[in-house]
Amino acid sequence: MAEPTDQTQAPYVDLPDLAERFVDQIRLTHFDGQTVRLEFAVSRPHVVQANRSESTLYPVARLVMTPFCALALQEQLSQLLRVMEQSGIIKRVAPSPAAKQ
Repeated sequence: MAEPTDQTQAPYVDLPDLAERFVDQIRLTHFDGQTVRLEFAVSRPHVVQANRSESTLYPVARLVMTPFCALALQEQLSQLLRVMEQSGIIKRVAPSPAAKQ
C-alpha cells in the first residue's frame, strides 16, 4: 500500500456539540479490502425476576476508516497503553506455560 501523498495538515475545527458514546465492548471488526469497520456496543442489564437480571447487547456506533487511519489508530492506542502500563493502571500478565497459542 502506498502512503497518502498529501503531507499538509488540514486545520482542525472542534465541534463541542458532537455527541459522545459510551461503549463497553467491540462487537465486530471487519476488513473488506478497502475499509476497516468497527462496531461498538454496550451491554445493558434488565431485571427479569426478583434478584435476577439479564443483559442485552446494543450497537452504539459504527466506525468505518481507511487502512491508513486504522494503522494510525493502532499506533495511538499502543502509545496510550504504554502510558497506562507505566502509570500502573494496567498490568501485563505473561501467559501460563500450559496456555495454547
